[in-house]
Amino acid sequence: MPPGLGTGGLTKRRKICAALAGVLVLACVAGALYQSFAEGADWRAFPPPGVLVQVGGSEVHLDCRGEGLPVVILEAGLTSGSTGWALVHDAMAAETRVCAYDRPGLDWSEPIEGTAGPAAIAQRLRGVLGAAGIAGPYVLVGMSAGGVYVREYFAQFPEGVVGMVLVDSSHEAQADRLEPIDDPGPMAPETLLAICRVLQPFGWVRASGYLDSVIDERSPREMPHEAASAMKANMNRSHGCRAIGLEIESFHSALADPREPRSLGNLPLLVLSQGKPPVAMDELGLSLENARARRVVWDGLQMELAALSSRGERRVAVDSGHVIQMDQPALVIEAVGDMVRGVR
Repeated sequence: MPPGLGTGGLTKRRKICAALAGVLVLACVAGALYQSFAEGADWRAFPPPGVLVQVGGSEVHLDCRGEGLPVVILEAGLTSGSTGWALVHDAMAAETRVCAYDRPGLDWSEPIEGTAGPAAIAQRLRGVLGAAGIAGPYVLVGMSAGGVYVREYFAQFPEGVVGMVLVDSSHEAQADRLEPIDDPGPMAPETLLAICRVLQPFGWVRASGYLDSVIDERSPREMPHEAASAMKANMNRSHGCRAIGLEIESFHSALADPREPRSLGNLPLLVLSQGKPPVAMDELGLSLENARARRVVWDGLQMELAALSSRGERRVAVDSGHVIQMDQPALVIEAVGDMVRGVR
């Protein structure tokens, strides 16, 4: 028998393994307690600015500001909640009533089990508006994936919808028509998200400050400190990364069977598209050549979206990337204001 593998050696190794397992269990318990206390403190420091309504067995956060008709309904982009509209919400509410809400597990809304595609999201929004007593007429504003969701809402519930603004909206056929991105390797966002989903309930993600640094890096300087802090608090909740993962999974599933978007008839439509020159994003596996090729296709998709309505118009935000309400908020405020005044 090799040295160290006798009865005494095996017993010693078992004791070491048991001790390490005990330390790991204690670390997990301590981390979970830390996470729980920190979440409670965050909730007290950053309570929901709107109301929580019961829809489908879970609480959904709805934040309505301002007065007047039509009511503007804000549908955020993928993995983003109502805080994503922080730079434009109040300014738009000076014109009319403007309501932002949070899909399941994002910002202040409770998570749900499983995924939710565009049809389910549209039905949930319908339930939220009904439960909160928010009657139309509505102007729907959809950013990125939110553009797919508001067009699905219009397909199911066209009554009361009098206008639509798409902010660099996704297109149902984009997964099929955009050039694929190179594999970014072991630090791919999907890998980091999977790790986050496992570690987050034990407080290790919060303690690392990783999500805080991501938000700081991506938030514009004009972002109010209160809004940025609330965004960090909500992102660091135990279900934060899991909710993000389910959002991405749901959206990718919806695009897996490419189809052309449905006509909007003669609905007043304004499409606002990014216009800043594309750049490489090596951390995502996106080369400059690939970024430029994808932009050509994206511009074509944006023009197709504008053509969905006989009353469609396209504007280009020449100094903005994808998240126009952060890069050039004044253009989003102007576009929504023009739509509201135009349909009155």
